[in-house]
Amino acid sequence: MEKGHPDTENKIKDLAKECGNQTEIIRGAAVSDTIHFIGDTRKISEKEGYVKELPGVVKIWNVSIPYKNIAKTAAGKNGEVVHRATRIVEVKGPDGLVRKFGTGKHIFIVGPDSPQTYEQTLTIAKQAVELGKKYNILDRIIFRGGAFKPRTRPTDWRGLGWEGIEMMDKVKAETGLPYVTEVMDHTMAEEVAKHADMIQIGTRNAQDFELLEAVGRTGKPVILKRGFGNEAVEWFSAAEYIANQGNLNIILCERGVKTLFIKEGYCRNTPDLNVITHVKNQTILPVIYDPSHVAGDDKIVISNLLASLRLIRMVPLRKLFT
Repeated sequence: MEKGHPDTENKIKDLAKECGNQTEIIRGAAVSDTIHFIGDTRKISEKEGYVKELPGVVKIWNVSIPYKNIAKTAAGKNGEVVHRATRIVEVKGPDGLVRKFGTGKHIFIVGPDSPQTYEQTLTIAKQAVELGKKYNILDRIIFRGGAFKPRTRPTDWRGLGWEGIEMMDKVKAETGLPYVTEVMDHTMAEEVAKHADMIQIGTRNAQDFELLEAVGRTGKPVILKRGFGNEAVEWFSAAEYIANQGNLNIILCERGVKTLFIKEGYCRNTPDLNVITHVKNQTILPVIYDPSHVAGDDKIVISNLLASLRLIRMVPLRKLFT
């Protein structure tokens, strides 16, 4: 629906309520918004002719799959398939450059697993900037660093916390690189969003629904890692929690799943490269690949990276310069 038609929007909401449906509105960044009807839509489908004639209504699509907001295809009039364009997610840094996910160009997310000292973190960021300038790809580099670290064991080091966020802020100001960091608790999402340019949701929290909704409300671009035991529909449905808050700036990240092979030493998580193509076929969201978390040996990371380049256009790397 075209923007600037509040009367039409209210009429559609009233009609949905009358037919026993809820509505969800995705505010587009350009000239149009999307209104979704949730629930059994058979009754409201009888009113399609009325809705179509309302001022500002451009198209009516029927979507039957559970992840409606991010679905790649919808059924148009007479049952034809309508393909939605891949979402372009933009991240702008203090350097004035805009990093764009979903354009077909490689994006590199680089940096330490976790910042430990300012000197260490700044050195790595400067190396990233130097390489970006050398190869003319600075507009495709995003910095990363985990200030809050989820750990399997409670005795493991869990990051510097807010001190780490302050450190990342200083590095961003010094180098101009935008950065992404993980949020682990829904109560922290709004505050972290005031600092970070992107927010990451890790594999352990991939189905923390309160967290997904809280991060969605920030409006910041979100990297949603696949839960280590999640099938594709569960992953897509988790992304739908973010999208339902009006935030479609979501990047899905394949980081491997738990299988019997993880006991072999060379494999920390088994990469599912099939799911990369599946994401592109089923959703409008950009997809990235993490070559680090699938590797059980640091020497395998670069091989993983190179193997993924034909399938993927955005690649997160940990400890690339250490």
